[in-house]
Amino acid sequence: MILVLVAAVVAAGIALLRGGSLSALAATHFRWTWILFAALISQVAADFWASEIPRAAGVAVLVLSYAAVAGFMIVNRSLSGMVFAAAGLALNALVIASNGAMPVSRWAARIAGVGFPGDMRVKHEVAGPDTVLPFLGDVIPIPEVQVISIGDVILALGIAILVYRQTLAAPDEAAKTASG
Repeated sequence: MILVLVAAVVAAGIALLRGGSLSALAATHFRWTWILFAALISQVAADFWASEIPRAAGVAVLVLSYAAVAGFMIVNRSLSGMVFAAAGLALNALVIASNGAMPVSRWAARIAGVGFPGDMRVKHEVAGPDTVLPFLGDVIPIPEVQVISIGDVILALGIAILVYRQTLAAPDEAAKTASG
């Protein structure tokens, strides 16, 4: 997700300008990091083999991977920003679980200039009159880049807070923060 990456880089840059250090950020101790890798691998696999597996199975893998990432966030909730990130993830998971995919607004895609690929795979579908909670879908256009959801914005805000605070923390303090 480009938005999260940009938010993290900007937050780190601001923290560095304020006297923070990347070693403080690197010293951050996360618990259950393996779960992030497992969730990423499962999402990539479901997307890669989308045409080979039933759509319901792909959606189940996607929702389960979101649940795994939520577990990671809960375990690491003592870190600044993690609760915001978890809230954004929960909003995305809610709309995906309610619709079977992330609904994408035709209007937002047109404004962003990204169009619709022929096969939106497992993660996305075109929003329509039967879409549940359409306002939680991908409805915010970023011209020439992508269409994002309010959940993406909140998730990115949480990650930005996390990166900013951990970059400003003293390295020994950053290492203690995650473990409680």
